[in-house]
Amino acid sequence: MRIPARAHPPPPQRRADFVLTLCDRPGRRRDSRSRRDLLTVGSLSLLGWALPDLFRWQARAAPLPTPSSGGFAAADAVVLIYLQGSPSHIDLWDPKPDAPAEIRGEFRPIATNTPGFQLGEVLPLLAQQSQHYTVVRSIGVDPKGLRNHGAAIYMLMTGHNPTNFSPTGLAVPPSREDLPSIGANISRYRSADAGRFSSVAVGAPVMEGRVVGVGQSAGLHGAAFDPYTMYDDATKRLSPVGFTLPGDVTLERIASRLDLRAVIDARCQAIRQSQTTFDRFYDQALSLIQSRRGVEAFRLETETPERRQRYGMTRFGQSLLLARRLIEAETRFVQVTWPGRSDEEPVPGPDGSWDTHRNNFPMLRDHRCPVFDRGLSAFIEDMATRGLLERTLVVAIGEFGRSPKIGSPTTNNVGPGGRDHWPECYSFLIAGGGVRAGQVYGQSDHHGAWPKNDAVHPYDLLATIYHAIGIDPATEYHDTLNRPRRLVEAGRPIQGLF
Repeated sequence: MRIPARAHPPPPQRRADFVLTLCDRPGRRRDSRSRRDLLTVGSLSLLGWALPDLFRWQARAAPLPTPSSGGFAAADAVVLIYLQGSPSHIDLWDPKPDAPAEIRGEFRPIATNTPGFQLGEVLPLLAQQSQHYTVVRSIGVDPKGLRNHGAAIYMLMTGHNPTNFSPTGLAVPPSREDLPSIGANISRYRSADAGRFSSVAVGAPVMEGRVVGVGQSAGLHGAAFDPYTMYDDATKRLSPVGFTLPGDVTLERIASRLDLRAVIDARCQAIRQSQTTFDRFYDQALSLIQSRRGVEAFRLETETPERRQRYGMTRFGQSLLLARRLIEAETRFVQVTWPGRSDEEPVPGPDGSWDTHRNNFPMLRDHRCPVFDRGLSAFIEDMATRGLLERTLVVAIGEFGRSPKIGSPTTNNVGPGGRDHWPECYSFLIAGGGVRAGQVYGQSDHHGAWPKNDAVHPYDLLATIYHAIGIDPATEYHDTLNRPRRLVEAGRPIQGLF
């Protein structure tokens, strides 16, 4: 079912030495990280690597061919809003008022600004912004036993099956053998301009049990493409580490050292085996400090109190405000992660998990949804008003949905009034970046248990994101065994969205 749109007016961060390497040691592979010699400028905290290495690695990505299908490269940036723990699709996005009570639950549907398009009553502010986004109600996957959070997170974030997970989908610690996250692939294949961030993760770390960072790293691409992380509480003053020079070092002093490096660089030419000079990579590294545009995005205190209150003085709301500021600073990819851990017991308060195995309705009505509705509606409205939404693809999604039948006893310990994991069918919000707004794409069956038409796979969503940002999802790279790997294991862009 498609509803046509109405016409509307148009833990801790890692430290890394910021080092100016004057020449590589001979005999190293082209893909390997060179040793740093001779000259240290100071300290910069970013992605766990020296910035010159970061830019040198990113520049090796060759331009990709442009597919002819619609929506390609319609977006300049992506904001992925990840709702770890997974909200109930029936109670938020896909109400079932005609289903039996044990399916439809306690919430009534409410009208939105789009005729025929309804949401759950717990999203009144988002209902007023429906002209700016689309809800897809037919995403799902048959997990073949992998029904836990970790496996679903890995699939959503990497576009590949979690073959290194346990049969029940339990998470394993991240490693450099993992396949790259979506943010890492965007950072590699469509990196931001000099003085801009390519990938930033804010809000909270992704946590499954005791494992932190499932599907979040650059994996095989190397640490140069890991995101810059800022997981501090955004309701307080943020202090991104590493964007100030040591007290006795000035930009002029750095420039003089670069002049010295140029002399030594000429003497190293013979042993560098014709590799391109690194000057421009150091220029890019310094530009982050010189321009300070990306760094200024973290100064939320410069926003008016009224605007901060509109987003809500919560970790989630202020993280969305930070995401808007990062997009204004021309960041390529921002991930905002809901602060509650994926498998955490639902508790009162603004930061608890969406994993409502029990007490689903009071948790959503009184705690989760007021924070989510306020923050996301403010973000969408703000992005649209400022003209940012048109060129920014926004996706809000959990790793799966929740079971249609309430309180059904399962192996996942569902209690009274709770809903279990449900990867077979769920919903997500998508906006901007060339996506036609004010519509519902796809339809679930009468219980919200299975897609009824226009079914899409999580891999189709990732292919859509790559497509919109201007990266062919069929792009291949090679793993450590020199085997070809695709950015997305399977799937195609959802052309009906554009």
